[in-house]
Amino acid sequence: MTAPLRVGIIGAGPRGLTVLERLVAHTVDAGAPVHIRVVDPFPPGAGRVWRTDQSPHLLMNTVLEEQTVFPDATCDVAHSGTGPTMAEWADSAPPAGRFPQRRDYGRYLAWSWEQITASAPDHVEIVHEPVEVTTILDAPSDAQTLWLSDGRSVDVDAVVLCVGHIPAALSDERGQWQRFARDAGLSYLPPGLPAETPVDALPPGEPVLIRGFGLNFFDLQSLLTHGRGGTFRSDPERGPLALTYTPSGDEPILIPGSRRGVPYRSKPISPDHPLPADPHDPTQRLRFFTPQTIARLPVHGDGLRFDAQLWPLILADLRSAWYSTLARTRPDAFAEDPSKLLGALSTGVERLVQAGAAHESERWHIREERVLRGEIIAAEPHFVFDMRRLLRPLGDESFPDRESLRAALMEFLRTDLEESLIGPAHSPLKALFPVLWQARALLKDLVVDDRLSPASFTREVRGWFEDFVSGLCDGPPPQRYAELIALADAGLVDFAGPQVRVTTSGAGEPATFIATSPAVPGSLRAPALIDASSPANRVQQADDSLIRSMLDRGQLCAATHDLEDGTRVPSSGLAVTGTPYRTVDARSRVHPRRYCLSLQLSSVQLGLAIAANPGTNAQTLRDADAVARAVLGLA
Repeated sequence: MTAPLRVGIIGAGPRGLTVLERLVAHTVDAGAPVHIRVVDPFPPGAGRVWRTDQSPHLLMNTVLEEQTVFPDATCDVAHSGTGPTMAEWADSAPPAGRFPQRRDYGRYLAWSWEQITASAPDHVEIVHEPVEVTTILDAPSDAQTLWLSDGRSVDVDAVVLCVGHIPAALSDERGQWQRFARDAGLSYLPPGLPAETPVDALPPGEPVLIRGFGLNFFDLQSLLTHGRGGTFRSDPERGPLALTYTPSGDEPILIPGSRRGVPYRSKPISPDHPLPADPHDPTQRLRFFTPQTIARLPVHGDGLRFDAQLWPLILADLRSAWYSTLARTRPDAFAEDPSKLLGALSTGVERLVQAGAAHESERWHIREERVLRGEIIAAEPHFVFDMRRLLRPLGDESFPDRESLRAALMEFLRTDLEESLIGPAHSPLKALFPVLWQARALLKDLVVDDRLSPASFTREVRGWFEDFVSGLCDGPPPQRYAELIALADAGLVDFAGPQVRVTTSGAGEPATFIATSPAVPGSLRAPALIDASSPANRVQQADDSLIRSMLDRGQLCAATHDLEDGTRVPSSGLAVTGTPYRTVDARSRVHPRRYCLSLQLSSVQLGLAIAANPGTNAQTLRDADAVARAVLGLA
């Protein structure tokens, strides 16, 4: 009898699930036995992040239609059409709301696990091991031994690391905050998953500094308000998503602050959120940043340059979307035919292609001033596409007092919510959303294909563009903005400001955390600090038993990028080969039977998605298919 192929998948969340689905799909027509062990202490499918017992107040920041485990007809893989998307699954098990609860996504993942395991042929054995892998060692005959947290060991022929978010060691600053809080009897909650953050320890009525104004903040906002018995009620007389908040009395006072001082912009509402774009609507598709235009760009040295060659194409698409939408919704803002402005974009892009790089000049701004109607723009300057305002929504000015800062923040929140509700078809600002969403997807393909200069990828894409896109595309559902506005109106939210700096009180003073911002005088003090930034996705800071042990043994190592000037820059991710992403050790040796499909691929990929988007030939599913084929030895 043929010995079975033994496969170990470390991690049973969405990525581990996609690898399992692909392994099963490719073994349906084969007769060789396969034994698959999926090792994760959390329930398979949902894993740790999406477990089904978490608070119903925690929402996804993506809509129902954006999730799938299974390939579809657009995927460049075999055995397509193997299962439903989350939206199709929800037809018989409807989640609450278009932005579903996180535990609903966990239910879809758990259901998918049951379907995949039930559909496996008789010669495929699947076992879930509800423990941790603490160590992986090479064994005789090309096997690998998985040492488990319950003391057992299991030999496998191939290992796929799908570990997802892993704990990170605290930085020196965070370690100091932790020690200060412990010694002073205060509360410091370090970065972590909001569902696991011990917010019950925070007393009502006390101020809480929150370092970070991203998605984790909105999760904490919900847990500490609605989750403590407060109620939101709609107030349709004030607007379509206007809310009022009635406190329970158990809430603390939330004081968020961040580098920009404002949260990521809220997701827009549209029938096609976020994809597919309408190919007939110039505000919903890419005209200039396309594979055809990119193919015409000259490549010098080690790859394309983002700032000089690719960003000008994206910028042209953003301007096109902005002014096409403005022309449709506010034609009175134009003194001349808008087509003159839009036609200049094509001319500029053609010059870029011919020259090989952009040379930004004042000509564009002169055209803007000539084509736009001066008196309208003077009265409503937000009609002008302004990169500076997009990058720094609060501007560079200082505020005379905290009330002025608060007024600016509330205006930002209300305006952005209003723009989200009218959607990309009617808001020039939100028309940028589908353009950037598609541009990022194409840029991901360029990164995977290794077509960018390492220096450009490190210093430009990672250096500023990634954060810029996140600020416009990766924000919370509009509901969360409406709730934040209502909480601020109820006196339960204050704002620390931009470029916030957190320090601690000195000797002889009452123990407290202190937040200051260069944009506003004075300081804010609180007995509690929550670090709401996402857990660091840098393998060098890994603080879990498995990845840390493999790094210490030299079985894994962090990737590096060699720049043109000879500088070697460490990456946030692991050193791996190209697809199917075999791991590389500290001596630059490729392990032939060890693979990675997780956030730790950030050295070779951009913006690793947790879920695959249906109908997009999703990279996540193609990667899982490549890993499965390599594991099974398929050509």
